[in-house]
Amino acid sequence: MAVCGCGFCSYAIRYHGEPEEEYPVEHVFCRLNDWRELEEENLPADSLEIEHDEIFFYAWRCARCGTFTFFNDDWKCIGTYTPKEEFSSASMQEPFEFGPFWDDFQWFDITENGTPASEVLTRYPQTRWLAKNDDELRIYSDIERTNCVAQFRRIEFVNPVTVATMSLKSFKKMLANWDDIEFTYHGTYYNFMREDDGINIYRGHGYQQIVYHAATTNVDEIINFKLFDDGKSIAEAQAEVEL
Repeated sequence: MAVCGCGFCSYAIRYHGEPEEEYPVEHVFCRLNDWRELEEENLPADSLEIEHDEIFFYAWRCARCGTFTFFNDDWKCIGTYTPKEEFSSASMQEPFEFGPFWDDFQWFDITENGTPASEVLTRYPQTRWLAKNDDELRIYSDIERTNCVAQFRRIEFVNPVTVATMSLKSFKKMLANWDDIEFTYHGTYYNFMREDDGINIYRGHGYQQIVYHAATTNVDEIINFKLFDDGKSIAEAQAEVEL
């Protein structure tokens, strides 16, 4: 199974249903100049990534070391930044890029509510702001860039950890301990989500189509269910399942 990991410490980077500790894992970044153009078009936010996916960048924060890995709309790694212990004078230089920086939970609210682009920044005032130049990345709490809350340095080895193979035993252990796991089978996206009344497995993005509901947390029962269209279970198709 393919596992994407942090380019700094190799800890697995996966989508989390809840923030790990106090920090969400996934973030969405758009340059301010690009966002101003979206405001003029005033499309509802739920269509922005579809209509203008090339202007959005996706940042994944490592839950272990805090390193950010940035991907473009093709999910190609375009930069890795690890935290700096102290603020440097170099951070005062004009950033190459600057714009709003939403965590995934905030972005989900924005898109679910179909918020018009022209209203997003006023209706979601807690949005953080990100500044990025060639060597550094900073996170601000305000658009005026008066309060820098975190600073990162770019590291040169920007490739996420090499694709790894996970045994069925390891996959079962992960299902037993994680609340939210994404995986694909033959290019189709699935999501394993622990709910109050059991386990749901969804097909496709958006948590809309439940293909299996288990009123149990028994991992063996779940992985042996004939989940896929070709009549295979997760256990039978394990070698073809990618995380």
